Amino acid sequence: MIKKVIADNYRKIFHAYDIRGEAGKDLSSPIIRAIARAYADYLCPDKAGKFVIGYDARWSSPAFAEAMSVGLREAGHHVTQIGLSSTPLVYWYGAEGGFDGSVAITASHLPPEYNGLKLCRSDAVPLSSEDGLNDILDTLLTVSDRSMRQSNELLTYISPLSLYADCLKKHLKPVRRLRIAVDAGNGMGGAETEAVFSCCDMVEIWPIGFHPDARFSTRPSNPLEEGALAQLCQVVLKNNLSFGIAFDGDADRAVVIDERGELVSAEVLGGLIARYLLSEHPGATILHDLRISRAFTEEVQGSGARTVRSRVGHAFIKLAMRKHDAIFAAELSGHYYYADLHFTDNGLRTLIELVNILSREDRPLSALARPFQKYPTTREISIKIDDWGKVRNRLAQDYYDGQIDYLDGISVDYPDWWFNVRPSNTEPVVRINIGAISNRILAAKRISLLEQIKKY
Repeated sequence: MIKKVIADNYRKIFHAYDIRGEAGKDLSSPIIRAIARAYADYLCPDKAGKFVIGYDARWSSPAFAEAMSVGLREAGHHVTQIGLSSTPLVYWYGAEGGFDGSVAITASHLPPEYNGLKLCRSDAVPLSSEDGLNDILDTLLTVSDRSMRQSNELLTYISPLSLYADCLKKHLKPVRRLRIAVDAGNGMGGAETEAVFSCCDMVEIWPIGFHPDARFSTRPSNPLEEGALAQLCQVVLKNNLSFGIAFDGDADRAVVIDERGELVSAEVLGGLIARYLLSEHPGATILHDLRISRAFTEEVQGSGARTVRSRVGHAFIKLAMRKHDAIFAAELSGHYYYADLHFTDNGLRTLIELVNILSREDRPLSALARPFQKYPTTREISIKIDDWGKVRNRLAQDYYDGQIDYLDGISVDYPDWWFNVRPSNTEPVVRINIGAISNRILAAKRISLLEQIKKY
């Protein structure tokens, strides 16, 4: 019975792209220590590997980082601790430092009682349920005796923040002064923003929530939660700033508001950055998740790019970028990926590119956004289901006259509207995104599609 409870707990915390759960309940130091051993055995079964660990500001993170370190070192591996750091910094240093694996202790945008692990192999390639995580889970569930190496007592501490900041500063190229607001949400984006912009006289920053706080006391860690952007909007409007940007807890995601306090969608922000990068890399490949609006592909292709659709999720996007040699990728959830940062998502680099873009324009962000806003879309809609296979098959039958593909769930395109329906990786629900060439068509198709799905 005890073994079944432990096995069920492991299955509960292993997800499609990471490991996460409620700290002290689903996740504990002994569990982290066991995961560390299985992770190291998976990546380095025949040698002593090199691993780097960084962690966010959550109350449980220092203890979990120590447990991960102990688990790795007692299996004979070398460990470098970099302390408080964003997930992008962990990715970058893990790749630049030539480590066999990197571990970010974080629950990203989840509330403070949660925590988790984002695991990578060398060169910041993420582990996922399709590449590594299920193998690690199988080891935890089935293997009791592992090969023993002599414990490694050596532990290295280093702070790569200045090196990381120097790398990002090379991309910061404003040509006129800007006044902006940055909301770090008491997460990991504040110190790193200061490190990059402290010597840049061309950019004046109104900082919000720059001090790391385990409780995320100024706003939720998720900047898209209801009311989370209220203070940022107030600061931008009160001080007549060019824009505001908010990071999530581990600073791999960025959400932007324009000079009017209006939310800037991923199609807009990703499209603007793609077009700017294309000016330096003509004809390059730009990747996007398949939920992003048709306007994104039309505008970016119009700038000379080759565009490639990808499955949703950072693990799939990063692998697809490598496969297609894409220089940049945009995801609807607010993750933006850069090939020259080892194909990783980086909120601070997104801020840098937006500064570069706005400083070269004599128009406000709201005006620059308009070409990407010509097609209305819904926000992602979730509906509970019992049988995904049945839903997919019925959709294929009912919308047979559209252009159908199964890259991620089912996508159907018509000349005047389109939709994607895909199953959640964590819940018995489907996620639905719909777009159309007019608000009238969107409203009608939204009603009819949701009614059809509910019938199934």
